[in-house]
Order: sequence, then C-alpha cells, then structure tokens
Amino acid sequence: MTTCGEAESFGAWRTTLGRLVTQIASPIAGTEPFPARSPGYLADPYSYLGDLRARGRVVADPGSGLWFLLRYDDVETGLTTITRGHDDREHRHRHFPGNPFAADGPGHTGPRRVIMPTFSNRAVQRFRDRAQQIVDEALAAKERGGGLRVVEEIGFQLPYHLTCDILGVPAVDKADELRAWTWKSLELIDAFLPPEQLSDDLDASACLAAHLREVIDWKRDHLADDVVSTVIAAADEGDVMRPDQVVPYIHTLYLAGMHTTVNQSALSLHALLEHRPQWELLQSRPALLDNAVEELLRFEPTAQYMRRTGTSDREIGGVTIPAGTEVVCWIASANRDEQRWGPTVDELDITREDARAHIAFGKGPHVCVGSWLARLELQVVVGTIVSRFPNTELIDQQLRWESNVIRGPEELVIHLRP
Repeated sequence: MTTCGEAESFGAWRTTLGRLVTQIASPIAGTEPFPARSPGYLADPYSYLGDLRARGRVVADPGSGLWFLLRYDDVETGLTTITRGHDDREHRHRHFPGNPFAADGPGHTGPRRVIMPTFSNRAVQRFRDRAQQIVDEALAAKERGGGLRVVEEIGFQLPYHLTCDILGVPAVDKADELRAWTWKSLELIDAFLPPEQLSDDLDASACLAAHLREVIDWKRDHLADDVVSTVIAAADEGDVMRPDQVVPYIHTLYLAGMHTTVNQSALSLHALLEHRPQWELLQSRPALLDNAVEELLRFEPTAQYMRRTGTSDREIGGVTIPAGTEVVCWIASANRDEQRWGPTVDELDITREDARAHIAFGKGPHVCVGSWLARLELQVVVGTIVSRFPNTELIDQQLRWESNVIRGPEELVIHLRP
C-alpha cells in the first residue's frame, strides 16, 4: 500500500518530470529546406504553411536554421513577448544604425510616442479627402472603364503621395528610382535572402540613406506642422531620441508607408475579384466596407511574417526557445489557423464577425504604427473601385510574385467596367 508521504513524493516527482519534459521539448524538424523562393510557394504560401502547421506548433527549418511559430496563439505570443532584435551578422542594417523601431523598451516606446498622435484612428481621418483626391486623379481618364495596372497606376501613387504629404517632404523627380531603393531596402528584412542578392540590396540601401540625409537637411530649413519636423524637434531636444536617429526613423516610415500599401491594394482587389460573390455582396452592401478590409487583411496579409531574436529563453507552444534563436512569427499562417478561425478559415467572408482579430499589422509593442492609415487607404481604393466600376473583371494573366516576406504581385491588371 502506498503511504500518503509516498504519494506526495510521487506527485512531486511527476510534476518535476513534466517541467523537465517541457523544458527539453524540441521543435518539429522540417523534412526539407523551406522553399521560400520557389514559384509554387510564392503563388500559394497558405497551403504549404497549412501543412507545416499540421505537423507541429514550432517547426525548425533545416535549410535556414530558423524556428517557425505557426499557430495563431503562438504567433501572437511571439510577437508580443520576444524582443525585436535581429541577428545581424550580415550587417544588413549598416546604413541605418540606431533605428528606434528595431529597439525594445524605452529606446523604442519613447521615440514611437513622438508620432502616435498623428497616426491614431481619429487623427488619420483628416487624410481621407486627400487619399480620395489621389485615387480620383488616378482614375480620371477611366470614367468609361478600361484597363488598370493596379500597382503602377494606383497602388504606388496613393501611398507615395500621401506619405510625402504626411511626412512633409517634397515629391522627387525620379519617383521610380526612389521606389526601387525602398523596395530593395525592404528586401533586407527577408529571412531567406540569398547571399548573391545582399550586395545589390545594400547598395540600394546606401542610396536611400544618402537621399534621406539630403531630405532631413532640407527639412531643417523648412520646418512645418508635419511628421519629419516633429521627429527632428524631438531628436534635437534629446529626451527620447538622438539627432543621429532621425534618418533611420524616417527610413522606417518610408518603407512601412509605401510598399506594404502598394501590395495590399493589389492583393485585396485580386482576392475580391477571385471571389466574385464577395465582390457583389460588397457592391450591394457598401456598409460592409470597413469589415471587408479587415477580412482582406486576414485572408491575404502582405506582411507574411516578422522576425524576432530573443535575449532570454522563452517557452512558446510547449517548446523552450533558447536565447539567441532566430524565430519567424508567421502572420500568414496565424491568419489561416483553423483552430482560431474555424472550418471556413480558407474562405473569404466579408461578413466574418471577428475579422478584426487578424494580426496582419503585428501585435504587441511593435504593432504597425500606421495601421489605421493603411486601413483608410484600403477603404478608399477598394470602396471607390467597387462602387464606380461594379462590373470590373480580372484580365487573364500570369501573376509574378515578388517576395516571401512582403507578399504581392509585381503587377495586377484588371478591366474596369462601370
């Protein structure tokens, strides 16, 4: 017969063993390197991520050595609790050192608060008329319909001009050159960037840094009520940030303000036109526009993942992630997690009641500062095209997908029909 004391000892032993098992639990090892750049994966990342998600909550990629978080709850926890820092042995961010948005704690929250009043939901509404004006100008010659290159003619034009207005910087003569620099600089966050591409991207990053230094120098002589002036003033005061952090700070706003909205506009229109009943539902019920945008962000998020490298051990998904481990928090997987969204997870449903629970903009202290502005831009683009051109159709085309981290087609052509 087991005595009470023996039972208590056995219970304590079992508890200790359980803790040890949790501590030594390992991620599921991938069977082959992650195909981050294969055309098949880029065309449909969600099926592949779904297969990975079915294998385990934490998966180690044998090709890159990265650990993947795939479930909604785990991705949310990773984004919220693992520090922002990256393992930058390749010195990818050498041209923008000291970026406050890559920091944690007061070094991040202090500088971030400088511009938060500008980007609140209420504050960004004052930019709606300007956003509508930009879209109207882009569509002015198409009142009777016709072909529209979404990325070139509207996707880039809206965030580029609106970003310049909000930042308080003049438009450049060679916008295509600036667009190329910002895109290649954005590629430096690619967790699977091939070595042969790194040099070209770093050269573009150097060009962008030089351009931004010129912009900041010009702005010091043209201070006004705008974001760049506000950041310069905060840096000169020296309480929450330093003058040498202004360029990397504005660099982040350039990247976040342009290409993500460019791609999300194309992804959203493509998804709606691919799911024609949803397009027609939005046309007949325009009051669904706000929720439609949230569902589009869930269904096709342009930011597919965010990277984290912890400074301390962290238990997520039943696995202890050691300090220094590079982790990929898969937003694209979390937004398609059937355990969170149910059996209709792979369906576009603009009436989905909890669509806003998506994590397309990240989560935690580093959630996208411009999320409300991005929503506004999408509302204007999608709402305008659906209402003015209700019979719009996709043109038969072979889409070329550019990136595994900032998803979007190189171009999307649609035929506008009133």
